[in-house]
Amino acid sequence: MKYYIHEKLISLHRKFYVYDEDGKKVYEISSKLISIGDKTTLYDIRGKKYAYIEERILHLMPHYDIYLEDHLVCSISKKFQLIKNDYKLTNGYKVDGNFLACNFQIKDPHGDIMGSIKRKLISIRDKYEIDIFDEKQELLALAILIAITNDVNRAQQNNAS
Repeated sequence: MKYYIHEKLISLHRKFYVYDEDGKKVYEISSKLISIGDKTTLYDIRGKKYAYIEERILHLMPHYDIYLEDHLVCSISKKFQLIKNDYKLTNGYKVDGNFLACNFQIKDPHGDIMGSIKRKLISIRDKYEIDIFDEKQELLALAILIAITNDVNRAQQNNAS
């Protein structure tokens, strides 16, 4: 299943929508306006909460917890490396690719690709193309992709300031 997001996934804590291949809104991504650490929620279009991503702030490197239907299912932490970004997931999943360009994929513990994201730069705004290969893991894949992309975009915004 392919999904699309227009603009930055996280930009001044706004709402964004996830669209399917037909251009229909499927999910809403919403970030809290005022919070300590990033708090992002993934809702379906009717407002049902599916995933919650919360940044833990008392860590040396960025660290995110992912909750699906209020159950902690995964934590993501950025590894300290000087040359490239790398992330560690607690549930045996792996991510690899070019994080700075927001082109990366998620692999399950067996090495099968369950999802990928590609940023396409267009004139006024960014567009993200998300491929979910394992529909049973769709919400987890979307939450992991959102958490990592939020971290990369925030780092790029901080470097630009």
